[in-house]
Amino acid sequence: MGKVLVFGEVLFDIIKGKEYLGGAPFNLSCHLKKMGIDVIFISSIGNDERGKKILETMDRFSLTKDFVIINENISTGIVNVYLKNGIPSFEIVYPSPWDFITLNDEKMEKLKNEKIDIFCFGSLSLRNEVSRNTFFKLFSIFNKIKKFCDINLRKPFYTKKLIEKLLENSDILKLNYDELNEIGKMFNIRGDYEKIMKNLSEKFNIEIICTTLGENGAVMLWKSKFYKEEGIKVKVIDTVGAGDAFSAGFIKGYIENFNPEKTIEIANKLGAFVASKRGAIPECEYKIN
Repeated sequence: MGKVLVFGEVLFDIIKGKEYLGGAPFNLSCHLKKMGIDVIFISSIGNDERGKKILETMDRFSLTKDFVIINENISTGIVNVYLKNGIPSFEIVYPSPWDFITLNDEKMEKLKNEKIDIFCFGSLSLRNEVSRNTFFKLFSIFNKIKKFCDINLRKPFYTKKLIEKLLENSDILKLNYDELNEIGKMFNIRGDYEKIMKNLSEKFNIEIICTTLGENGAVMLWKSKFYKEEGIKVKVIDTVGAGDAFSAGFIKGYIENFNPEKTIEIANKLGAFVASKRGAIPECEYKIN
């Protein structure tokens, strides 16, 4: 079984007055651990009650805390989530500790000695120069391993220049239908989702592109061939974390060398299952067989 390095935000989603632990990279890390995959999660939290809850959750999932930096000056990040028909919109509070992720020389050296198979990241945690600089240092260290980018576009926290750099350095790209169209417009690529995916793959030399289609399932371009997985009928509670679960399912299939059909099937099932539960990281066992 491989090891996955995940860089980015951990925070609390505030939904209808209740707090749910989240952040796409943290969700991904927990989903992967629940499926038995070894994970190193890199982030930063505040020295407060929410920060303590994050560390307690990491203990519960057996996630190493060695690379989660305590920020004494900034409260643990929060996002106000507003749901309309189960679909979330976000108010992402700035600044948050994950905007200021730094790793000292000792931690960098420790990471260099880890055998990492996939490096996972998104664009949101790179909105600030401090975290961005740390990220690209890691990029140079792990330049030869597979890069998995869950682009996770959140306006206004990205630029065309940043997205272009991420795409140029990604082997696997995961996005949703709206993000696919947004990136298509960004690089003047028009057409249906298959055309946009094919053009992005060719333009940026991306090996695999996964696009989630909500209730309509998902489509994947893998080495120039398309694979489509139909939507699974579930009672949607909220979709927060469903895309992260999809990513985790894909990574499991990819690391374990499943064929493309099985890989997208697992990803699609796990995404639908999490959408049928409250919060980004359901406590129950996953049902993906």
